[in-house]
Amino acid sequence: MKKIGIITLNGEFNYGNRLQNFALQKVLESYNVQADTIEIKTNRLHNLKKHLWIGGIHGISDFNQMLKKNFSKMTPSSIVRRKNYRAMQAAKWGIIGRFSQKNISTLKVEKKYLDHLEQHYDLFIVGSDQVWNPHIIEFDPTHFLDFIPKEKRYSYSASFGVEQLPKKPHGLKDHYRRYLQQMAYLSVREASGAKLVEELTGENADVAPDPTLLLSKDEWHRELGITGAKGSRFLLIYFVSELSAEIYEEIQRFAKKKQLQIVQIMGDTFGEGRIVADPQQFVELIAQAEYVFTDSFHGSVFSIIMQTPFFVYERTDHQEIYTRIESLTRQFHMECANVSVGDELTEKESLFDFEQSERLLENVRERGRQLIEQKILNHSKAEK
Repeated sequence: MKKIGIITLNGEFNYGNRLQNFALQKVLESYNVQADTIEIKTNRLHNLKKHLWIGGIHGISDFNQMLKKNFSKMTPSSIVRRKNYRAMQAAKWGIIGRFSQKNISTLKVEKKYLDHLEQHYDLFIVGSDQVWNPHIIEFDPTHFLDFIPKEKRYSYSASFGVEQLPKKPHGLKDHYRRYLQQMAYLSVREASGAKLVEELTGENADVAPDPTLLLSKDEWHRELGITGAKGSRFLLIYFVSELSAEIYEEIQRFAKKKQLQIVQIMGDTFGEGRIVADPQQFVELIAQAEYVFTDSFHGSVFSIIMQTPFFVYERTDHQEIYTRIESLTRQFHMECANVSVGDELTEKESLFDFEQSERLLENVRERGRQLIEQKILNHSKAEK
């Protein structure tokens, strides 16, 4: 049996991350593969080196940029925001962690021992999620699988999380170029990622669907034990960023008009009265809701899979994600889901065509599985 190690972002507080990890594992297992997610344990010294861009600073302007970035974390507003973020993490950690322990085969390894893994795995896959986001990994080469030989380095639906790499520090592009060129196979989640790879390396990268799209509605119900039974009628709110007063008032008016209760899942900000669901409940609530209001990529993905009408707003923290959601809704002919404050929502809801999106989903699932089978599993055999 082939053994594959998965490298992704680890943290028991993000629903999309846990569900894409779960989905990739399930798809690999369908090919009689043993898949383990490698959780890398780092120490404070490693984290300090990462934040100080050790090995990546070239000149005084880079040094000043590093200082500016770290000092920005010490402003009063940043401290309050980080405190709120830690409260959110604390609220979710145990609940989502239990889902991971039960459903995701995980091997915890100290960073200094990563190179010992080569003898135990046939290959490694890095992905999906924002595993190549420069604001998250910075100069850490681990997510480029630097601890194993080139012939074992594969990516599936990896996301940069940005349209362009930052201009500073100056060595960042060379860092990315060097490690991208050392991958045995490259696939990314967004067309913008494929463009970045081509600009940096001159090579083509496949654009591969997020792993969550590779399981059908029935497969998600079966794998997560979702019954499909509905109780009281409600609309669901899931915003990763903080929900603005304007948007919330708009949702309240819509709920009153439709005579629906409001249920809100906690995103990346802590707030009273918000449900802390585990990933199974997250999907189940989307499946059972009459409508979903979100600013989330995976909130949109599961609304499409579960055929639940959804309205997606731009994030209030202005993170570079809305273009990816626009690309997703365009791919499935769901442009009617993209809304702004003041839009007439009741006019848009009649435009959802889930029969068409399901046909498109079938094609997407087939393509994603073909890429995994032909470009990763079979390609790795040819390498030997």
